Amino acid sequence: MTWLSHALAVVVSLVMAVAASAQPRPPQGRETRLIITVIDQTNAVIPDATVTVTGTEPATQTFEPEPVKTAPNGQGVVGGLTPGRYTARAEFQGFYPGVLKEVRLRQGDNRHIIVLLVENFQETVDVKQDAQAGAADRRSDAFGSVLTREQMDALSDDPDEMQRQLMDMAGPGAVMRIDSFEGGRLPPKSQIKSIRVTRDQFAAENHSADSFFVEVITQPGIGPIRTGFNYGLRNSAMSARNAFHPTKGEEQDQYYGLNIGGGLVQNKASFFLRVFGNSAYDTPNSSIAQSSGTRIETLRQRVPRENLFVNGNFDWAVTRDQTLRFSYNRNQFVNKNQGIGGYDEPERAFLSRNYTNTFRAQEVGPLGRRFFINTRLNVGWSDSERQSSVESPTVRIIDAQTFGGAQKAGGRHSRDVNVATDLDYVRGIHSVRVGAAIDVNRYRSDESDNYLGTYTFESIEMFDAGRPRSYTRRIGAPEVDYSNVQTAFYLQDDIRIRKSLSVTPGVRIEKQTHMHGLTVGPRLGATWAPFKDGKTTLRASWGIFYDWLQTYTYEQTIRIDGFQQREVNIANPSYPQPPIDLGVAAPADRYLLAPNLEHPKNSRVSWGVDYAFSPRYRLNATYRYVRGEGLFRGLNLNAPVDGVRPNPQFGNVIQVVGDARLRQHVWNFGGQTNFPQELGRTARRWDFRRFNFFGNYFLAWSENNTDGPFSVPATGDLDLEWGNAAQHAKHRFFGGFLTQAFRDLAVQVNVNGNLGTAYGIQTGVDNNGDLIFNDRPAGVARNTLLTNPNWMLNMFIGYAFTFGPSIQLPPGIQFGPGAGGTLTVTTVTRPDQGRYRMSVNVFINNLTNRANLMGYSGVLTSRFFEKPTSAQGARRIQVSTNLMF
Repeated sequence: MTWLSHALAVVVSLVMAVAASAQPRPPQGRETRLIITVIDQTNAVIPDATVTVTGTEPATQTFEPEPVKTAPNGQGVVGGLTPGRYTARAEFQGFYPGVLKEVRLRQGDNRHIIVLLVENFQETVDVKQDAQAGAADRRSDAFGSVLTREQMDALSDDPDEMQRQLMDMAGPGAVMRIDSFEGGRLPPKSQIKSIRVTRDQFAAENHSADSFFVEVITQPGIGPIRTGFNYGLRNSAMSARNAFHPTKGEEQDQYYGLNIGGGLVQNKASFFLRVFGNSAYDTPNSSIAQSSGTRIETLRQRVPRENLFVNGNFDWAVTRDQTLRFSYNRNQFVNKNQGIGGYDEPERAFLSRNYTNTFRAQEVGPLGRRFFINTRLNVGWSDSERQSSVESPTVRIIDAQTFGGAQKAGGRHSRDVNVATDLDYVRGIHSVRVGAAIDVNRYRSDESDNYLGTYTFESIEMFDAGRPRSYTRRIGAPEVDYSNVQTAFYLQDDIRIRKSLSVTPGVRIEKQTHMHGLTVGPRLGATWAPFKDGKTTLRASWGIFYDWLQTYTYEQTIRIDGFQQREVNIANPSYPQPPIDLGVAAPADRYLLAPNLEHPKNSRVSWGVDYAFSPRYRLNATYRYVRGEGLFRGLNLNAPVDGVRPNPQFGNVIQVVGDARLRQHVWNFGGQTNFPQELGRTARRWDFRRFNFFGNYFLAWSENNTDGPFSVPATGDLDLEWGNAAQHAKHRFFGGFLTQAFRDLAVQVNVNGNLGTAYGIQTGVDNNGDLIFNDRPAGVARNTLLTNPNWMLNMFIGYAFTFGPSIQLPPGIQFGPGAGGTLTVTTVTRPDQGRYRMSVNVFINNLTNRANLMGYSGVLTSRFFEKPTSAQGARRIQVSTNLMF
């Protein structure tokens, strides 16, 4: 049987050899792997997605790998492949499948990205990062907030009222940004995809060191076409008397609007058109000091305002990935009797008209397989004009009384084009953003001021004696025509060092006409989530930021250059008849920029901690230190020496130089809660958990030695000018709550205020003879006085109901906070509602009618020294109604 055993062994060997030859040969050398990172439109990774890879050519079709699931970092790894061409497909519940076609693999690791888009009509789907990874993401809701769909529904149906509510929630200084554009008007809530408040943005994509935004993202092709009408009213009967004045003045404010919008092609195209008008007037308060005493009264003259706004939007989803947006806005402002009240008598009134137009276009979406692009175009043109009610010289008694004509004439015309683009690239642990922006402005102006002359008296006694200290008057052509170009380029990279730590290095390069050299601002930030539950987030950042030269500053230097237009400045002139000789021999002021003037530089260091007790409750604290160098201030090149000017042909020659400085320390403590997420019909009629509390407290120290580009040091020594920054408040706070405990009744209450702002002491006398009235007593620093504390409580109440035939509203996409800073994306199916929706709103400004005193005088010669001259608005009640059908 030996021969039989040998025969069987040979047969078995042959069968095994044939079977082995049927299997694909393992790759030689390094293994060929395809590493797919699956993300959504917000760049958040999607764990547990299914990745399937299939060959598309004979060499790669001999072996079919098993589907794999993505790990917590969003990566799916498929190994054991043969080099060649493949197609990769990623799937996850609630998203459209993503396909990567004809991917050519080479030996080794091949990394690619698949972006999944949320399905519009999915009932519910949660997309969550790993808690720790989410908390370590710079773009998470740590140090900011994301409004849930319930919070958005609790806001007013009126877009303007909703914008005011959002700004109250974000706090002072916030900038509204709609689809990456700053400014503009909000669309209806039905077209809003998400609302997010971002703070402490240290990345290179931001120009300013302290920028924080209310980010609003819209979505195209949502909902049926609907029409809306709104009307609001406030009048004297609905307002309280200003506590600072004995009588209540007349006032009225009414607005009206009509809008239409909705989806033109389902999930493809939508539009929105709105016309909004506002007609209002009030009566200002006056505080005048004369030799016979002080006169505090409510003026009889009305200050009317007629405003008209037109805005339209069109969104078009060109493909499933690419979206085009277009918008046009026109704002028209006509204001009469401006410039009266306070120290100014009624004859100081003037009329102003302003018309602004803006066209915007945006293209956003993936570019190829690994890139995402957001390109924006903004074209604007505006025209304004002014006209004085009375044409006569002006008489000013410092911090006592000003009368005579306003001396305002001419207008201003501007044209601007802004183009910006962001290009995102994600690969492995890197999320790179490259961006560029160019802003081209052209200005033409013939604005004319002080063309009939102004007398300045140091005190009431000097006025009674007929002894003015100075007489100024601008003589010559006021026309200027110039352009301004600002460019920026930035590069940043969010690097995921490990699951709990991300680092963001970056650099921003800027250039502006009329300024010397390029500015290079490096930035570096780190976000660390030290614990696995992701509830704690630590952040630290450092960066250098630069300020632009304001166009108004440059415009003044080319207008009042001492030649084209001369600002005559005569000491101890005759009165009331002006000096006869105002020709070239009369001394005149002039303004100019220093040669090789550079941008002010701000070095900023910050750190913070954010703790999420749960998806609904979180607290945070941040600290920042800013050191400013090269700030603008005025240098008087022709200051009097022993009463004599070096160049008698001129008066003050103010050169804008950059050698002033700033020191700032700011602590910020904040917290917030969110509504519980309730979807569709599951929302209960009563639920006292539906409260959103928010609040922030700021403790700050801010010192500098300049008050602006034309501000000349009163002492002549910049080192002696250190003091509190103007209007600096050491303690500021804002907070409140938004509730819809009763499902259709929304109530928002917010309070904001400070414990006093800084202002300075001045002698009111031209002690140094330079005819600039900013002299201080010897040994007194800048801004040493403090106003009384001010705070104001505001309230909004809105009730909405529907009636008529039942309709199904489109689902809303909700970006909500999850545990430990994770981002939850949910599409929400809403319950059927009546075709017609009506809301009634009441807004109460200064609910407690607190007398917030303001207008303090720091002039020693004024009878109002250390006293307020007015009070911030008394209680005002405004009612409005909105109807949608």
